[in-house]
Amino acid sequence: MRSNVGLVGILAIVVAIGLSATPPQTGALKAPASIHTEHEAIHEALVALTKAEGSVGAAAKELASVLHPHFVREEALALPPLGLLGPLAAGKTPEGMAEALTMVDTLRKEMPRMLEEHKEIRKAVEKLQRVAREERYAEGESFAVKLALDNPEQALKPGMPADAAARTE
Repeated sequence: MRSNVGLVGILAIVVAIGLSATPPQTGALKAPASIHTEHEAIHEALVALTKAEGSVGAAAKELASVLHPHFVREEALALPPLGLLGPLAAGKTPEGMAEALTMVDTLRKEMPRMLEEHKEIRKAVEKLQRVAREERYAEGESFAVKLALDNPEQALKPGMPADAAARTE
């Protein structure tokens, strides 16, 4: 398992200066705004939880240390090609196809790593949920429950039930 010291340091800087969860996208390829907005909302809620005292704050920081770099990688590699779906569905050849194919090739190589990150994220979410429940920190437990229901692997394996990833480890 990689060291989280550097990631925690990066997160501390992000929290301290109030940067957004992920950098803005440039170029022809952009992830759908709704996904970026969802990532921003998760980031804001998680930043608030990292400020909690005790075990909840510590668990939230652990989650942030694995979630933030994963979101950055997702928004750099996995999500921008989704912005082409609308024009492609309309029968158009959108600008950015060559760039999208390069991203998809890179994503194919990165996929095992990203799926491993999903496992790390799930473990951190489960820990936050458990700790928040034990400490009766409703906001933390609610956040963890909502995040646990979000299963990005459904996009990779259509038809997969929402809770299947947790059952198939």
